[in-house]
Amino acid sequence: MSKPRDMKKVSQDAKRKRARNGSGHVRLRSDGRWEGQYYLNGERKSCYGETEENCIGELKVILGKIYLGTYVDGSQMPLYSYLHKWHYDYQEIRPSTHVNYDTYIEGHLFNSRLGSIPLKKLRLDDFVTFFKKKEVTGRLDNKPGGLGPKTLRNIRNMLSEALEFAINNLHWLSHNPIAGLKTPKVPQAKIQVYTKRDQYNIELAALQHEDKNALLVLIDLYTGLRIGELCALSWPDFSPDRDYFDISFILERLSKKWVKDHSEYTQVPIIGAKPDASTALYLGPPKTESGKRRIHMSEQAISAFYDIELQQKEWGLYKPDGFVFLQSNGNPYEPDGYRKLYKDVLRQAGVTYQKFHTLRHTFATRAFELQFDIPTLAEILGHAQKSTTENMYGHSLDETKKRNMEKFNRRMAI
Repeated sequence: MSKPRDMKKVSQDAKRKRARNGSGHVRLRSDGRWEGQYYLNGERKSCYGETEENCIGELKVILGKIYLGTYVDGSQMPLYSYLHKWHYDYQEIRPSTHVNYDTYIEGHLFNSRLGSIPLKKLRLDDFVTFFKKKEVTGRLDNKPGGLGPKTLRNIRNMLSEALEFAINNLHWLSHNPIAGLKTPKVPQAKIQVYTKRDQYNIELAALQHEDKNALLVLIDLYTGLRIGELCALSWPDFSPDRDYFDISFILERLSKKWVKDHSEYTQVPIIGAKPDASTALYLGPPKTESGKRRIHMSEQAISAFYDIELQQKEWGLYKPDGFVFLQSNGNPYEPDGYRKLYKDVLRQAGVTYQKFHTLRHTFATRAFELQFDIPTLAEILGHAQKSTTENMYGHSLDETKKRNMEKFNRRMAI
């Protein structure tokens, strides 16, 4: 009977084998991964694989490139240059994440000392110094003060992700120099919700506003849509009786360079747009498949859409296949542009400003108060996971449970 194999006592022959071309070798590490070692300009380098076969294959590719003179030693590349390449050449991320990463790389790491350091020379202290400075004087708008905990955490996570890619996919590094870096703790964000009185005043101000596009605010209070979903609506999205509409797209401003590799996005023509601008307005798919959904409307929302259509016809802008929310110059409202009108509605309502997403939170909270079940509300909101709905609006769910228990206790007392 053969003796069971002890992974801690693997023979030297199993740990270290010559690659077929004889220019390198592979070994089994103590963590279970296979490591291929080779030399470049007198310096020992490594690549890794989950199996011996994968590791040998990866090592052969690298040695072949060295032999042909096409191998690129990325470890000599400055951090900023690598991040730029990683961001545009290797990533498949959501558009909103792309915009954020672009800001972090071009805004914070371009022309920084950290960005000029070659990958192989990066040390944890370099990152500590960078983040301490950003915490004090890191704003890009030239206002005093530093970056908030959430932004610092996001930059750290982006850097860690990029450096892990350099280790596991490109084999330019053997370890992650940012590992162990701690940023300030991000406080638990509290969901902001308009009170019922504030909601009433907001709805009234939207109804009385001279620009019927202000009714988008009222519509959001009765549908809970994201602003990009609302701005993307066009008249063909509606049912013949106008009692529901389908969410199929989102409207957002994106980098033209990024969109070149994403054929699912369609550029929206804008009157007066600068041809040499680095960004443009695009229609694209929702973030997840659950974002594609049908929204049934209340009477208030149905009436609001009819008023918006009437205004378009009065302005001579209505097209059966056109956008629902148009400015007086014929351009569609984009999310950032609409916020100015939203602020004006709040001013007329006498309500303190909260970000536009508060309308969505308010809708969800009112739905919980009316005892909507979680699966139904998650579908309306377009959440991919029902747990997202429950975790985000748990405060409302707790209040509903409390009221239901009070009703139960009163009945039992009788």
